Amino acid sequence: MDEALKRQSEELEQTLQKQLELLKQDSRVYIKVGGIALLGGLLAVGTARLFSGSGKKKQAIKKSKGKQKKKFSILRNIRNRFFWMALDYGKSRLLEQLVAKASEENERGK
Repeated sequence: MDEALKRQSEELEQTLQKQLELLKQDSRVYIKVGGIALLGGLLAVGTARLFSGSGKKKQAIKKSKGKQKKKFSILRNIRNRFFWMALDYGKSRLLEQLVAKASEENERGK
């Protein structure tokens, strides 16, 4: 009986050792994959900062230019008025067509 228990305990120790070795091998793989992902993320952030840094300089230049007082432009005023007139005209034409269709449907329904 003692011998059977000793054999069983030895077998359990051996399986435990094998499981620990497999765990170590798997954890190495996970560490490698995690390291690669971390390096990829750092590389992406670094390149984003590198390219956005030049954009900040351009934005600063634009902001300094944008602070100048805008001059009056008659073309801008005309363009805005024309846009609103065209929008009003389109809206009135659409309403006319909708009313015409509604009246036709009423006449057909009678």
